[in-house]
Amino acid sequence: MLDYDPNLTTVRLGSYRGRIIRIDLDISFGLRFGYNTLMPKNYILFGYPGAGKSTQVDLLREAGVDFSLISIGKLLREMAKRDDSLGQKIGQTMASGELLDEFLIEALVKDILRDTDKTKMIIFDGYPRTLAQIRGMEQFCQEYGLDQPTLLCLKITKEEAVKRLSDRRVCSKCRNNYGYSRLIDKVKCPSCGGELIQREDDKPSAIETRFDLFDLQFGVIRHHYEALGKYVEIDGLGTEQEVHGRMMVAISHI
Repeated sequence: MLDYDPNLTTVRLGSYRGRIIRIDLDISFGLRFGYNTLMPKNYILFGYPGAGKSTQVDLLREAGVDFSLISIGKLLREMAKRDDSLGQKIGQTMASGELLDEFLIEALVKDILRDTDKTKMIIFDGYPRTLAQIRGMEQFCQEYGLDQPTLLCLKITKEEAVKRLSDRRVCSKCRNNYGYSRLIDKVKCPSCGGELIQREDDKPSAIETRFDLFDLQFGVIRHHYEALGKYVEIDGLGTEQEVHGRMMVAISHI
């Protein structure tokens, strides 16, 4: 068993004639958590809208976890700003809370994955959401020699999700998220001074549709990954740091 020393960045291999044998290494996140760094573990982050997925991704980065992020929702929101027919279609569909075209999502993921650093852990946020997309994910992983991902679900109640979404505001410039009720200045972003807005899909008219879609999608996805032994549920209630601690424990035991 490898003996990792985080302060000295060495690995103890064993002993010979009473002398400890160590080698100096550039230790990666994968080795610290006990898996083969030649094939990093990959994860799908799932949860109700408002579960705090983006926040937990940011906290993982702040904790020094090295990973590549593929966030379909973030990419689509950027594409929705484009002044063309595709941008308008994406914007209208997202505002209604409905599901976007399967072929568009598949093409986007394949294009992003082509340029993603695949020597790191990959976290998929917002993909896959259907059985067809799961099949696409499996094909991508086989094509690139990647570990089939584990599904991490941030579990919160629907009531808590509605509360968080109704309170969420986003900066129109830096895209940071804030709790409206906790802001002193309800108009300007405390980080960059940009205008604070409510996402179209966070408005009451879209929230219920988003929940209905989530419940429909989640049953299929959970069943698939549970059958593979690749499903982990994380309690998403509590402070951001409490949930972050649970996330780190979950990752370290997979």
